[in-house]
Amino acid sequence: MIGTTQFTHERLAEDAPIFQKMQVNFTPKHPLTHLVVANNNIVMALANRTLIRIDLTTAPDNQEEIDLNKTVSGAKISNLFLDPTGRHLLISLKSNSTDGQAELLYLSKKSIRPKLCGKIKGNLVSSVAFSEDLSSESSTGPILLGTTLGLIIETDLSSDDRMFSKDTELYFKQLFDIGKGQHVPITGLEYHNVPNTTKYYIIATTPHRMYQFQGSISNSSDRPLLQNIFNNYLNKAARFLEFPSNLKYSCLSVYHSQQGKRRMPSHFGWLIEPGLYTGSIDPWEGDGDSVAVNCQLINLPDQQVPKNALVTEFHTMFLYADRVKGVCLLNEQVVFDDPYDTSCGKLVGIVHDQVKNLYWAYTDYAVYKYKVVEESRNIWRIYLEQAKFDLAIKHCNDKPAAMDLIMTKQAEKLFDQQRYVESAVYYAKTHASFEEVTLKLLSIPDKTALKNFLKKKLETLKASEKTQITLIVLWLVEIYENKLNALKESDEGSEMSEVQEEFVRFLAMPRVMDCIKNNKETVYGVLGSHGDTANLVLLAESLQDTEKLIQYNIRSGEYMKVLTQLSRGSSPDLIYQFSPVLVKQIPEQTVETYIKLGKRLNPSKLFPAIMVNSESDNEKVVGECIRYLEFSVDDLDTKDEAIHNLLITLYIQKRPQKIIPYLTSSGPESLLDVKYILKQCLEAGLKEQGVYLLTMLGQHLDAMELALSIDIDLAVKCAGGKLLGGPLSEDLNKKLWLRVAQHVVQEKNDIKQAMEFLSQCPTVKIEDILPFFPDFVTIAHFKSAIVESLQEYSKHITQLKAEMAEATKSAQNIRDEISQSKSRYQFVRATDRCSVCGDLLLSREFYLFSCTHRFHSDCLIEVLLPHLGAARRRRINELQTILKQAPTEETVSTFSGQTREEQAAQELADIVAGECCFCGELVIRDIDTPFIEDSLFQQTINDWL
Repeated sequence: MIGTTQFTHERLAEDAPIFQKMQVNFTPKHPLTHLVVANNNIVMALANRTLIRIDLTTAPDNQEEIDLNKTVSGAKISNLFLDPTGRHLLISLKSNSTDGQAELLYLSKKSIRPKLCGKIKGNLVSSVAFSEDLSSESSTGPILLGTTLGLIIETDLSSDDRMFSKDTELYFKQLFDIGKGQHVPITGLEYHNVPNTTKYYIIATTPHRMYQFQGSISNSSDRPLLQNIFNNYLNKAARFLEFPSNLKYSCLSVYHSQQGKRRMPSHFGWLIEPGLYTGSIDPWEGDGDSVAVNCQLINLPDQQVPKNALVTEFHTMFLYADRVKGVCLLNEQVVFDDPYDTSCGKLVGIVHDQVKNLYWAYTDYAVYKYKVVEESRNIWRIYLEQAKFDLAIKHCNDKPAAMDLIMTKQAEKLFDQQRYVESAVYYAKTHASFEEVTLKLLSIPDKTALKNFLKKKLETLKASEKTQITLIVLWLVEIYENKLNALKESDEGSEMSEVQEEFVRFLAMPRVMDCIKNNKETVYGVLGSHGDTANLVLLAESLQDTEKLIQYNIRSGEYMKVLTQLSRGSSPDLIYQFSPVLVKQIPEQTVETYIKLGKRLNPSKLFPAIMVNSESDNEKVVGECIRYLEFSVDDLDTKDEAIHNLLITLYIQKRPQKIIPYLTSSGPESLLDVKYILKQCLEAGLKEQGVYLLTMLGQHLDAMELALSIDIDLAVKCAGGKLLGGPLSEDLNKKLWLRVAQHVVQEKNDIKQAMEFLSQCPTVKIEDILPFFPDFVTIAHFKSAIVESLQEYSKHITQLKAEMAEATKSAQNIRDEISQSKSRYQFVRATDRCSVCGDLLLSREFYLFSCTHRFHSDCLIEVLLPHLGAARRRRINELQTILKQAPTEETVSTFSGQTREEQAAQELADIVAGECCFCGELVIRDIDTPFIEDSLFQQTINDWL
């Protein structure tokens, strides 16, 4: 949309005149007769035969006057010709006398002295064709001169006075005679090179004909340059276009457009009596003899023949005696009318500065400059009225409003021509009402145009217009589905394949794909409503919607495909979601896949699927459930109690022989709900497994009773603590063995076996089991056991006596060492020094150790303090405070007879002098203590650095 400010600026620009006229601050003393402008260089000829030269670029206020009276005595200036660079000026002179000869003067920009062109003398030059590419500062390069006699001459004029030849012309060659001796004046002359080729073309005009010459040169350094081109027309007639005209003049104007770094001829205008013949210059599209294309004759306004005409990019400026008119070349409408008063004289001429694209008009005593301002501003409207939509778009300067109007008109015309598909494409690029356009296209039976409109409209929408994008995408999906269904019913295989491919490309468009991702369930619904499962699957694959693919394959019974898709790195959540179905349908393959995935799956999340299928009547399904549960317990080492309970439950139901190995391997730290499993085992009649479970619960007596009801060997294991739960306490172990012995003696009446138990349980003695024997049993049955028991007691008594004797001996040794230590002594010399500070030991109170280390008391305390606990350090400080106080009478203790200071000194000695700080256990305990404390470690490093 166009903003208000932008619209206002565009409106003001359209109201401004295309040709802005400005009067130049210049008033000549004599009437102006001629004026030429090129590249901001102006040369004016006055009636007194004086030239005024101005360089508007370097010195706009400096008027350089050149007097030609001495040079042109007896002649008058016929015309001035200035090359496009503004460096070379040609002055055509006409003699005032009937027997005088015409002459040509050459004036370089760097010179003030015109040079006479002697070889051209006698030929009145009426037109000149310059080559901007071939000229230099010192030479015009090859130029063509057209004369009033119809001759075309090629020459090269030099401004260098140091040449050996005194001639101005480096060479001189007549190439062609248009009039064939009839003396027809040449009124316009142009020659140009076709870029990147050796081809040249020449345009020459007379009062009623326009000639065109074309050809290639053999060598660009050959002179004359264009000789070969004109030689082609010596034996054949030159191509020309002729109009009837009574005028003795015509005007040729060529507009040059910028093409890259070069200015090339774009189109021409040839003013003749019938009007302005104009057309484009295109050496590639023209035929072999003409470079003019799309030519037309424009009628003159008011049927009055102007004095001169110059073509602009889209207009022509007609010069009349009293006004300048601008006429559009496209529709022949007058767009500019600038009348002149006679205060400065009549209009003499108008010229064009091709390099600066400025137009200069001059009267007898004034000069005016026309600046072209946005000449193409309304050209698009003209092309639009002519239904030339491509040209209208090209010249609308990307104005949004103009572009929208052009494409709307183009779409309407195409729709009227029943070219609906093309019309839809252009409608989609406009801001036309979406509802209006769709209603028009809906009225067409073939929905191809509507489809293309929606697709193009989709491309123009902004990413933020999500609602519109969603509606269009869904509409297009519906259109494609309807088209595919119609083709399917009509059995159009080839067309259906094309539509299918187009549909697939549509779905793959980034914008469409983003929209479908946000509304995939809706799109799935549309595809499903048409029964298009193939495209539904294809879309799900494009979206990498594994869940939708799995659902489709499950409905189709393709369980192996589902398993393959899940095993390719799909989300584990999908595996958990579809596991119940897969375990039921393909249990072996599913469990095998889950085992391969290993730790990538969480057994706890697979538990629901395993649990549901464990209740199946299919033994194979249950077996695979058990296999995965065993894998989870044994290999994955899962700690989920539910998995362990389910596995034991399945063991109870299907594999009871595996219960005891499981319980044995898991040990007392099993994750089972032991009470629940015990209940199940007892209900299932699994008593042996019940013994193990009771043992795990710590109910050893109950386990023993149950074991005795099953097997005596099992009871022996239970009594020996060989089932579960680790070693038993001595008291419990004894109770269990006595229960076994009681069972053997009382229930089986097997005295011999009861005696064997005595050897297996060291805590049970013969006297413990005697009460179990019946009264009629004689001593002969356990005589040996009693003897062994008495012998064992005797050995134990002997061992105790030996231990007592050894203890008595050790005590005596200790008493002897204490007695000896009381008489031990050491010598202290006057030269002995403290082991810490190095000062003389006798200088103050000190401690002497048996290891010969000596310490001042304060040095010893200082060394020990860091190694003591906080409580001891605090107590040492308190004791030192007491010792520093002055003694008083009240300090005597009534209990021990010692003063308070003596008690403090004794306690301090007990703390610090109990052992040598260098040799005692204190240093050994601190062997792993760092030399630098953690709090000072970083500071110490920084100090070193």
